[in-house]
Amino acid sequence: MTLTAGYLHLRIENEFSWGYGLPSQVFTSTTLVKLSLGTEQYIDSFSANTSLPALKVLLLDSIWFTDNQLLNVFLTACPALEDLTIHHEKYEVQSYVISSKTIKKLSVTIKFNNYLDSPVIISIDTPSVVDLYYSDYRRHKSPRCQLDSLAKATLDLHFLEKDKRIRNLTGMWRISSVISICCNGGLPVFNNLVDLVFSGTKRGWKQLLPLLLERSPNLKNLVLSGLHNYTFGRRHRFVGIQIPLNIQIKMLSIKQYHGSATVLKHISHFLLNMEYLEVVKVYVAAEMDDTKKMQLTEALLKFPTASSKLEIQVI
Repeated sequence: MTLTAGYLHLRIENEFSWGYGLPSQVFTSTTLVKLSLGTEQYIDSFSANTSLPALKVLLLDSIWFTDNQLLNVFLTACPALEDLTIHHEKYEVQSYVISSKTIKKLSVTIKFNNYLDSPVIISIDTPSVVDLYYSDYRRHKSPRCQLDSLAKATLDLHFLEKDKRIRNLTGMWRISSVISICCNGGLPVFNNLVDLVFSGTKRGWKQLLPLLLERSPNLKNLVLSGLHNYTFGRRHRFVGIQIPLNIQIKMLSIKQYHGSATVLKHISHFLLNMEYLEVVKVYVAAEMDDTKKMQLTEALLKFPTASSKLEIQVI
């Protein structure tokens, strides 16, 4: 196999194939810029001359390594890597450390919900990452993170209904309890985070989103998707999402609006508690016709606001 200069996108999809069957040139190319490997491949070992000095984009779709070679060999051999995507559909016995000083965009998706006692990602040490996407089930051990340059984060965290550690909490859950369960001691302060896209279950809306807002003092753009999943508080009374007093969000976007009256209450709650808000965008579902859009616009314009300069858009 010969690799030519410039761009090469290699994808191997033979399930349960060991890494020594991959062409050795793949891991020693001096010109390779983008590499995609998948799915369900085991990479048992790398050669001593593994080096990808030009590689900038790497996609690993259900790729499994032995003896932590993802960190010790593969990432070390990619000194120019800027974009890393890791995707896992099935359980694996290995846990990994992601460490790189050059990665700027990181995407991690873990789709299996068994073996929650075993973390897939032990730690994320990527001080140059500015754009993070992280999707996983809540595991008993969360990854340790160093994300000093983070400017945009999309978090999609899932909770299982059978999770007794959360289900057995009664009344109004204490923030400290949820931090200790979900975050192993607390979220860091994201001083550089200005854009946040959030979607989650009812528990995520009630507990995680307020934490993220509190720990993101310079957040300016908030995008919420699936807000209808957070409906009622105790005894079916409406309870708005807790909003920090010092929040400085300027743009709020609501995705997937289907006409829910409860979502309208959430929007009204946001307008009353976000004094720096300048633009609100509500993206409606395709089934809503122009008449319903007009009615929604009129309803939104009647809501009292904390901001004196607010523009509302129904899209």
